[in-house]
Amino acid sequence: MTSAQLQLSVHFLTVESQAAARQIELLPAEQACLFLQKAPVSAVAQVLRVMLPNVAAKILLLLPGDLVFKWLEKLNAADLAAIFRYVDSDERSQLLDVLPRNKHALCKMLLSYPEYSVGSLVETNVLIFDTNMLVADALLRLKNSPQGYLQEVFVVNEHRHLMGKLALAQLFTLPTATLLSNAMQLQVTSVLASLDVASAAELQYWQDTDTLTVINRKHELVGVLHHHSLRHFLYRKEVQQNQVDSVSADLVEVYGDTFVSIMDLITPSATGDR
Repeated sequence: MTSAQLQLSVHFLTVESQAAARQIELLPAEQACLFLQKAPVSAVAQVLRVMLPNVAAKILLLLPGDLVFKWLEKLNAADLAAIFRYVDSDERSQLLDVLPRNKHALCKMLLSYPEYSVGSLVETNVLIFDTNMLVADALLRLKNSPQGYLQEVFVVNEHRHLMGKLALAQLFTLPTATLLSNAMQLQVTSVLASLDVASAAELQYWQDTDTLTVINRKHELVGVLHHHSLRHFLYRKEVQQNQVDSVSADLVEVYGDTFVSIMDLITPSATGDR
């Protein structure tokens, strides 16, 4: 593969990751794995996020051990859980053990929910505060927390039951001695983690918001569900069921011939092996 060909293919992966994923899904897993190893990890991660998870799982299992962590590190827990569902239990355990402790726990939690449930799509990296905390305490925790969903913060009681929420911008304007329970919004729209995804997509709440809180059957806060995650899941399932999708004519014209020729260069032809 020439430098120019590699540069163009990497550009394709980065700028048109969804179109690239559809193309790569048509390749034998061995060939796809060889090609992706030649691309920057950041570009590969973009493709894996939008690739059919059953295909991504096959590719991941062929990856040399020294590259596994580099690929997994760039994917969030929800992306990984979607892929791990298509890996048998022994290999899944090995992949989970490669992850940092926090991401390992999040993946296991997401995998505990059925694939077609809201719980499998939830973002758990949200800021959670106790009802007895002051604004000053919340700001300190915010300063020391890893970046996640930062539009709202959530207030729970000692049983982790969701009691209310605050817009993050509001938190910065409140007097530092204010109790969060005295300033939070009490009415919070939530959905059950066990709700099936198709039903969740039909909820009227999406007309007014892009994010809903998710609770379990014990009324404990699990995280948040983003509408874009819901749409992506449904789209991905539709493609997976059809197993047929096409790249737009413009993309084929610009990238197609070169991309296919690169694929041919990576793996020896079947004729040559005979």
